[in-house]
Amino acid sequence: MALSISVLGPLVIGKGDRQLEKLPKKARALLAFLAAQSGQPVSRERLADLLWPYQGSEQARHSLRNCLLELRKALGRDEASSLVADFAYCRMQDIATDLDDFERLSRSQQQCELQAAADLYRGDFLADFYITSEPFQEWLAAERDRTLAIVCRVLHRLIEKQDGGEEYDAAVRSGRRLVVLDPLSEFGQRALMRAYARAGRRGEALRQYKICAEILQRDLGVTPDAETQALANAIARSDMAGPSPSANGGTDIPHSAAAHMAVGRTASIRTTERRDTPNSATAKPKWPCLLPNIGVAVAPVRNLTGDPDRQKLVEAFTDDLVTDLLRQSHGLTLKPLSDDLAGPGLARQSKAMQSPETERDFDYVVTGSAQRSSPGTMRINMRIVDAVTSEYLWAGRHEFRPEELAPVQTRITRRVSRELRILLLQAAARRAFSNAAIEHGATDCLARAASALQRGVQAELSAEAQRWYLIALASEPRNVEALTGLAITCQHLVSNPWWGDPHAAAAAADLGSAAVSIALSISPGYVDAHCVRGMLHSAAGQLDEGAGAFEQALKVDPELGVAHGFAGYNAAFLGRADTTLPAIEQAMRFDRTDRRHSIWLFFGGFAQLLLGRAEESIGLLKQSLQRNPSYGSAQLFLTAALSVSGKRREGAEAAGKFRGQYPEYRTSDFERLWVSRSGCATYRAQIHPLFEQVRDLGLAN
Repeated sequence: MALSISVLGPLVIGKGDRQLEKLPKKARALLAFLAAQSGQPVSRERLADLLWPYQGSEQARHSLRNCLLELRKALGRDEASSLVADFAYCRMQDIATDLDDFERLSRSQQQCELQAAADLYRGDFLADFYITSEPFQEWLAAERDRTLAIVCRVLHRLIEKQDGGEEYDAAVRSGRRLVVLDPLSEFGQRALMRAYARAGRRGEALRQYKICAEILQRDLGVTPDAETQALANAIARSDMAGPSPSANGGTDIPHSAAAHMAVGRTASIRTTERRDTPNSATAKPKWPCLLPNIGVAVAPVRNLTGDPDRQKLVEAFTDDLVTDLLRQSHGLTLKPLSDDLAGPGLARQSKAMQSPETERDFDYVVTGSAQRSSPGTMRINMRIVDAVTSEYLWAGRHEFRPEELAPVQTRITRRVSRELRILLLQAAARRAFSNAAIEHGATDCLARAASALQRGVQAELSAEAQRWYLIALASEPRNVEALTGLAITCQHLVSNPWWGDPHAAAAAADLGSAAVSIALSISPGYVDAHCVRGMLHSAAGQLDEGAGAFEQALKVDPELGVAHGFAGYNAAFLGRADTTLPAIEQAMRFDRTDRRHSIWLFFGGFAQLLLGRAEESIGLLKQSLQRNPSYGSAQLFLTAALSVSGKRREGAEAAGKFRGQYPEYRTSDFERLWVSRSGCATYRAQIHPLFEQVRDLGLAN
């Protein structure tokens, strides 16, 4: 029987009926941290810094060695083999963890498995666990936030399935649990109210609304939003027996998304012309990825502790928050908000800004307050507010000891930055709306996006998929699949900048990076997101970062063909083209999707051409074009390969086909694209002669 380690709730270590309890805190922390890594090795330096950050390097490593010895002794001879420690790395093997099962089941579409995932969540990640190490506490807080977010998403989906199956009592139980876990989420409160109403328990539904209003007033000083009030009114008028009407045509959506689609918002939903038919070879599709200009004001955090001595600490917190957001929130314009406009002044400012003669220069306000909590602790309440309507779009609460301020501030900044990026994505999503698309749910949108991409790698198809991913995100802004799909379509445009204008390609790079960052903050182990992050890095010329992202993806899934393929392509730009073809062969072995084979064959042909193997390159590039005749990059380098091999007539025919596809582009545009991808001297020495061959065949400036 394998050693079992449970981290969802209090830490439990055991085998069968025997539990291991008498362990020092640092040893328990080490075991829990390694168990949460899903078998991945962790360097001794990382572990020493994590658990003994206040010691010198040698002393910390010595403490780690002693801790490992204590663990082996406590585990006993049979279980000690589960802890693998060599000179450089440590990891756990052959163990059973509730976290691995929880994450696997949470991704399921089956109701029974979603229920099993919810049941595994016994409480906060390592509940009530504390050691005096800021790096460990920061990791612990991030894991608690992450696993809490996962179980809330699981409960959201479970309630939908239970509602659909008319299992109203079960939906009530799930709704109660969701509200206990995240009482400030009005989405969860509405889900429970609706479940009560559908179960014929109208009185309890209305009492839940009253509870919701009291919680929001007590903790945030606000009233329930318009959607929650409308639901309560609908329940009060009659015995609600079916789905309540909602702003998005029948499917409830999280509060932040609903706020952006509320009637009366100044920034109205804009439509994008639907492109159901492919364009001509030379026309460019309308890309919906152009990021809007979003201004964010940061109000001073208010000191509500009643202790004047805390004022300097609160002011320093505000200053550091602004600095950190400026560094992390790419794509947002930040400005400070004076004290007189914080708190009640914010509402006055919002009303003034709604007047036609007043031009506002920010869309959202980040505000917060510091309060006393239990003895010896403080509470920071942070909020993001719509500057026009004064609606609260997001709220978070953090309790900590004053000496823990630094790691807590980092965590708050990351969360606020992520929520602002989500708002940025939602602003882009509103641009993707069309009247016909509003009625589609997220699942339908994802299916339509996947269908577009399956039809081939073409500009108009990627633009169509991008629009559907954005529409899905308008209703489910934290949908990891939609975020990752959006990033993939952005990567298509970044890698093929002739599909749009330079502004669109730059916007795609920003939007794709934001989307994949959000996806990984929500689900750090989502392998497709790691892979697309590598693709975006590689397309932007950040080759080492790209290689790292592909390596991470392959650690999670060694048989991920896409990661093998793009890692091999990325290696060619790093001057290691000799490793590309073996990687491509792996990609084709693991990924038997025929439409992708055109890409893999191009990567292989490109690398062989860099190495001077023209005949091998010609064969691979022709195979690529057989699968996708419109693949412009393959056509361009086939021209070069034929010229290098002395087949001038065939090379001229290939050049003519390429010029027919891209009549408005100069060869120098393509040359700059491929040269700018890498500063590696080896690669540049390989690529320049190829474009000389292309120019000799008439594809000149």
